[in-house]
Amino acid sequence: MPKPDTTASSARTSTAHFSKPAAAGRSQKAGSKPEVRLDEAVLGTVVSVNPALRFLVMDFPVRKLPVLDQRLNIYRNGQKVGEVKVTGPARETTIAGDIIAGEAQVDDEVRED
Repeated sequence: MPKPDTTASSARTSTAHFSKPAAAGRSQKAGSKPEVRLDEAVLGTVVSVNPALRFLVMDFPVRKLPVLDQRLNIYRNGQKVGEVKVTGPARETTIAGDIIAGEAQVDDEVRED
């Protein structure tokens, strides 16, 4: 018995993987490349607070750590509640800072504006 010819069906299937969707070119100018934007914002979380000594420890993703003496704002539920000055020391993705205005609690968001 001869084997069925599968080359025609596999050729039809493979061409479908290389076709562009019709809507892909509509949102961009002809010949333009998609724009890639990196998120450069400093954004971290408060992991420890000592209110008596007015300092805290913050944790940041590896992609963007704050620098020493940088001033960041502290947010809770979308509302600004304080400011912190990054003082160090730093260990891996955590760094300490002095609370210079307002207050802070664990899980508050720390970011630059």
